[in-house]
Amino acid sequence: MVALFALAGGPHLAGAAVSVVQLSGRDLPVEATRIEEVGRLVGLAGAAAWLLGLILFQPRREGGGQRWRQVTVLVGALTVIVADEHGEFSPDGSSTQIAGHLTELVIWVWLCVQVTGRYGVTLQLLDRDRPVRLFRKRTTAERARNAQGELVFFAHAAAICAAVFLMGVLAQLPGPALEGDQATAAGVSSLGPHLVHAVWSVTVEEVLATAVVVAVLTAARRPLWETLAVAALMRALPHGYLGLWPALALVPLGVTAGFLYHRYGRVIPLVLAHATYNVVNILFGMPHLLVVSGLMLAGAVWAWTEVRQAPSDVISLGKPSG
Repeated sequence: MVALFALAGGPHLAGAAVSVVQLSGRDLPVEATRIEEVGRLVGLAGAAAWLLGLILFQPRREGGGQRWRQVTVLVGALTVIVADEHGEFSPDGSSTQIAGHLTELVIWVWLCVQVTGRYGVTLQLLDRDRPVRLFRKRTTAERARNAQGELVFFAHAAAICAAVFLMGVLAQLPGPALEGDQATAAGVSSLGPHLVHAVWSVTVEEVLATAVVVAVLTAARRPLWETLAVAALMRALPHGYLGLWPALALVPLGVTAGFLYHRYGRVIPLVLAHATYNVVNILFGMPHLLVVSGLMLAGAVWAWTEVRQAPSDVISLGKPSG
């Protein structure tokens, strides 16, 4: 878990540290300002090597053909990333920051699933129900699972809106804070790369900083408070570029997301809620945060009443296993 965070979140954590120094008014060498960019590529190379090792040394029951098909997919993904970095998909020879970033996301999620699976922990990331035919009565289990997903989605969306509002309030306190928006801080200037970067960061945050942390620490029988504390820190620290006080606003969000995953084991609604907020905010803005947060909270309460009516053995099906 620590190694995963070091590879995926380490570059962003280092970049956040550099931003904090810059916000304090100190000058840094040009090399220091590129630490996040270089670290991202180094971390990705480490992730690809780790994933390749897991594929090559997976249990023989998977079969040799399956193993080499996975290697082919990994090589293809790396080829796309390298081609994008060299500007092969752009007329002006620069990176699109779209094709490569989306392909990176496949590698990170794949690695998270592989690593946790080796320790007998399932993220239930790819656990899908059978296709539901339209116009038929749903079973109790189907209704309960849908209600769980809706509860996680609405509750997480409400927590995100509340956290962003709190960030704005805390940014008024004395101390250095980010000037400008997160797109500028991320180094993306156009809409396409901004949307892709938002989806990339959302997925890595929810899968790694929430699902992997909670699933692994729960399987290790660590107390819940410790699990939630680690999830909150891993959520807040890479956002240090926002400033000390605004970054602290993300601690409650990390606790909420960690608890929702611990209780229901549903990571896809977490990703969808965060991605929906980011995309809507980028395209249209989100000025009435408290109003939207209240609406999402009302939806969460409604979904919670549906979950409460389901049998306890059906609710337990959603929890992460270890």
